[in-house]
Amino acid sequence: MKKMLALVLSMVIMLSFATVAFAAGFPDVDSNYAWAEEAINSLSEEGIITGYEDGTFKPGNSITRQEAITLFSKAMGAGEATNEAIVNLAYGLYEQEISGCEDSYAAKPGAYMIYRKILTADEVKNYLLQENRNIPLQRYEAAVLIAKALGADIWLAQNPDFTVSFADKDKIPESALGYVFYATELGIMNGMDENTFGPTQTVTRAQIAVMISRIAKTMEFDYESGMISAVNAPMDNVSIKTEAGELKTIGVGSSSAIYLDGEKVALSALSAGMECVFTFSKGMFYQLDAITYEGEETIYGAYRGKTTTNAGTTIKIEDLTTGTTTSYKLASNAAINVNNGTGTLADAALGDLATVEMSGGLVVALYIEPRFSKIDGVKIENIDTSALGVVITVSTKDGKTQSLELADNATISRNGKDTTFAALAIGDTAQLSLEYGQIVDVIASGKVKSTEGVIEEITISNSTSYITISQNGMDSKFPMSRDCKITLEGEAATAYDLRLGAYVKLSVSSETVVEIASEAVTQDLTVTGTIKTINNSYGLVVIACQGANGQEYDKQLFLKDTVKILDTKTGKLMTTKSLKVGNVITAAGTEKLGVYEVTSLMILQ
Repeated sequence: MKKMLALVLSMVIMLSFATVAFAAGFPDVDSNYAWAEEAINSLSEEGIITGYEDGTFKPGNSITRQEAITLFSKAMGAGEATNEAIVNLAYGLYEQEISGCEDSYAAKPGAYMIYRKILTADEVKNYLLQENRNIPLQRYEAAVLIAKALGADIWLAQNPDFTVSFADKDKIPESALGYVFYATELGIMNGMDENTFGPTQTVTRAQIAVMISRIAKTMEFDYESGMISAVNAPMDNVSIKTEAGELKTIGVGSSSAIYLDGEKVALSALSAGMECVFTFSKGMFYQLDAITYEGEETIYGAYRGKTTTNAGTTIKIEDLTTGTTTSYKLASNAAINVNNGTGTLADAALGDLATVEMSGGLVVALYIEPRFSKIDGVKIENIDTSALGVVITVSTKDGKTQSLELADNATISRNGKDTTFAALAIGDTAQLSLEYGQIVDVIASGKVKSTEGVIEEITISNSTSYITISQNGMDSKFPMSRDCKITLEGEAATAYDLRLGAYVKLSVSSETVVEIASEAVTQDLTVTGTIKTINNSYGLVVIACQGANGQEYDKQLFLKDTVKILDTKTGKLMTTKSLKVGNVITAAGTEKLGVYEVTSLMILQ
């Protein structure tokens, strides 16, 4: 039986090793854990199991379910930089199926276990849902994980007549009996004393290290990744360009272990330009995973020339940040647009700005523009400083909107004076000079006007702050400049000192407020409206008024203690308690800083 299982084991992909090195030799892995010391040190050096920040390993600590998922997925290759694209693909494929687990650090590792056909989505959720994830892993659960990783499902389906001889087999869940048999028969797990398995005992960090080490010593795994350059289905081989730029042809034999975006396919389904990862066991091909991309990658850089051979055309693009030049292969049907369609690739000059759209590892669209360009007559729509750097959004004469980054050393002038970007205002008209699509020079102009009203709303933001004022029932919203000057009763203030309902005068440059003055301006007030709310404790009455354009708006009135109230129907003087919701009134008084103080009031109906 063991020989048969060992033969199966040699044909199944097993746990791979991460390449990140960690220090081995933990002070708390003492003579009591001599049986696990070699496994702990080996796996720690490979980065599969790590110690704690204080330098200890804590070999007697239990492993939780989400720790187990993370550990097994890392051992299966999830921790390999080569498999990063596969891990991301897996999470994209199964994110919805394992919803509710996304806040677990093992969510991506769990998706990878689904991708590798080790666990189902329901099984991963059983491990990673919030109420389950921190439950210690039991021995029978470890046996299930190990056996599934070794391909036990296929073997058990073909060999249903197995016998579990442990004395406590009745305590092993029936669904796990085959997996316990498989894991122990191969010697990956052992029984406990007196011919027992101890299925519900928790698994310690030392024990899990030994289990994984035993599997790892049985198998040897390597990975090779790159971009597919050719597929020869009749010859059962694939040519790739490795990350190091080396061309390799790899035979896959008649294997059916070929996957495209997570689905098993024939070799003929693969094509040039796909990213791929080869998995080898003991130097022999085991599995090929290929990935396609659907145009989600766009690359910007400086055009550095092209090379055309019998294999096609390759362009070189320099990264403007790092200065690194990378070659990209053009698809045979790639769309090429040079100088807004007025030229061909032969007209592109070295150093021109290139926008490259990638799909399936190939260039499907290429746009080349001059390194230097100008845009006249734009209107500044927004200035965003919340991200790293400054991004200016403008609308062009033809109504299109563009968001452009401002270069650190850009020169800026406004209304004929040299200044900084802080002086630019939303609504300014401008001429922009660009280099590699980045603004290097701004010539802006704007007009200043004045307006006034009562503050209705203030929104303070790290990017663009806004103030909304009301005048005669009409609301107007303005962005505030980053260096907006604010005064309160003639004293310097900040936006946080402004109050809703305060009366303010604004200096507006283009469409942006550059100065706010809140002053104690007093003026006569006569207003007519219908009472909506009465608060006698505070002498507050809210009435609904009608603006010049017919729009209804609310106005707050504060009734002074000496207010005179006349009922026009009876000609009698009344008290504030005589007022009722629904009364139509005319109030006279004064306004100061947006506060309306009423000295006399007439009840019209």
